[in-house]
Amino acid sequence: MPTEVLASEQAFYKESRESLLKDHLGKWALIIGRKVLGIYDSPDKAYAEGLRAAGNVPMLVIQVLPEQPTVRFPALQFGLVSARL
Repeated sequence: MPTEVLASEQAFYKESRESLLKDHLGKWALIIGRKVLGIYDSPDKAYAEGLRAAGNVPMLVIQVLPEQPTVRFPALQFGLVSARL
């Protein structure tokens, strides 16, 4: 189930990335469901607006970039912390 939580938002971002890149390169998109609720200068502003507009619901806050960077968490990788929900 955890991998399904933001599947719709992630798919929508992938479909919309090219159009978002034209006007919003480097900005942060707030996506809930299959809708961009806004574009912001920081992830904190995007998240705060998401909470204000929709409450505590699953939302995707993602930086609009040509390629998403790979993020690694060595502590998680080596089992030093757990990410179980």
